[in-house]
Amino acid sequence: MDQMDRFDEELRARAKKEPFPLPEDYAGRVFRTCAALEETDMSMSNKSKTKRAARYGGWIAAALALFVAVPNASPTAAAAMADIPVLGAIVELVTFRTYTYDDGHNFADVQTPELGGSAAAEEVSDQVQEYTDQLIAQFEADCAATGEGYQGLDVTSSVVTDTDSWFTLRIDAVKTQASGAQFSRFYHIDKTTGQVVTLADLFREDADYVTALSDSVRAQMEERMAADESQAYFVDQFTAIDPNQNFYFDADGQLVLVFDEYTIAAGYMGMPEFTIPASVYEGLAK
Repeated sequence: MDQMDRFDEELRARAKKEPFPLPEDYAGRVFRTCAALEETDMSMSNKSKTKRAARYGGWIAAALALFVAVPNASPTAAAAMADIPVLGAIVELVTFRTYTYDDGHNFADVQTPELGGSAAAEEVSDQVQEYTDQLIAQFEADCAATGEGYQGLDVTSSVVTDTDSWFTLRIDAVKTQASGAQFSRFYHIDKTTGQVVTLADLFREDADYVTALSDSVRAQMEERMAADESQAYFVDQFTAIDPNQNFYFDADGQLVLVFDEYTIAAGYMGMPEFTIPASVYEGLAK
């Protein structure tokens, strides 16, 4: 019996023992270990390289065999692994789709990320592409309408959050026509469920979260204006947030609502953000 056969025998025997505690970061350990296997002697003979490649291959195969075989052999281990967030939706940046335009009067630079790795990632990628296609179509229509007028469109993206359980992609657009306007869109994936998430999905169906969050935003507007007279919010015109208002979770896990430029404040205020205390909505959350 060779070494791998003996390893398989031992693996099957150990997998039958209950309980079989599986480290939560096991998958990460495997791939970090594989990534760390760097070449250290570039002058070694081909024979030595072959031997070492085989040895490394054995280690990798053993690690991956354990990762695959344990859940098949042990119901307890399988259940534990199913709860590990990293094994949920995977989000990978596949490439960027680029659109540029410059006729001397009008210009555009649109960088659209394309995601993959899971159904949720592909769904977000489709939504982002649809959104940026609309921006490009409007830009081209404006160019045709104004002729030698001045139009500008700049679209970029950034990853706000990427943890084992949550992913947030931000798309920022700046449209220039006489003056500039900035607006953003946020796309979220709950990796533990593999679902694309909007603000409404965070709350129970019967919960009036719109009123609760809107009241908090309005109160913060008034507080900011009272503390600083340079702050200029449209408090009287503000009625309520959008049911699927742009949002993200900050580094402390707090809910932050984001508003496009000019929507609730003077243009020089940029894109206002409001951190909502958990006490405002925790009773309404799912």
